[in-house]
Amino acid sequence: MGKVRETLESMREEGRKGLIPYMVAGYPSLQESMDIIVTLEEHGAAAVEVGIPFSDPMADGPTIQKAHAQALEKGATPGSIMEALSQLKDTVNIPLILMTYYNPILHMGLKNFAQRAKEAGIGGAIVPDLPPEEAKGWIRYAREEGLDTVFLVAPNTSLERVKTIARVTSGFLYYLALKGVTGSVIGDIGEIERRLSQVKEVTSLPIGVGFGISNPQEATLLAPWCDALIVGSSLLRALDKGGMKGLLGLFESLKEGLLTPL
Repeated sequence: MGKVRETLESMREEGRKGLIPYMVAGYPSLQESMDIIVTLEEHGAAAVEVGIPFSDPMADGPTIQKAHAQALEKGATPGSIMEALSQLKDTVNIPLILMTYYNPILHMGLKNFAQRAKEAGIGGAIVPDLPPEEAKGWIRYAREEGLDTVFLVAPNTSLERVKTIARVTSGFLYYLALKGVTGSVIGDIGEIERRLSQVKEVTSLPIGVGFGISNPQEATLLAPWCDALIVGSSLLRALDKGGMKGLLGLFESLKEGLLTPL
């Protein structure tokens, strides 16, 4: 069991729900993004999902796309990000989860990427454009380095397919709250709850829910059906609008939403 799953399993045993914020490494700058990670841990993040900027982030909406583009313009690379993250190993104790498209992994080399991620203190990785059937090489090297592999489940994924995905997932199952890109608006919460109850019947993995979560009311409604909420676009919008004060204000309200009983 890797550090990501261990953390979420421990929280589950304690009856707590995790909040996993997503940020883009290199945005607003590389140093500022590292400072954000440290601050989010101080404010109770269960883990932090760290996005590696990519030129064609197909799963992401306009907010995250803009952050990717600006980070790339400022020279952020997988190598410089790994080096910056390695400086946090003795400071940050919560799991850091890389969110990267497959191209940067392939470019660096699967084994080399996994080794450098481990050396940088990374606990796991999400590769949204890598289907399980084509992930054997990546899974092998990730497991060798003790990295949790996280795969995604869409709202229209069949339960048989969920079982297949769960077999290669070692960190948590990432359930998408909507069809579409990050930052879109969540529709029928009741339908999400129904699907999550079905997913929980076929896997004992921790379940994280992301895509479109933007307010504490949604956090309250979704909390009973998952182990963690993953929030990205709305936090980045809050950062753009109000700096760290704005980001932390929304983060604290989402965390409070997780604690609010229905």
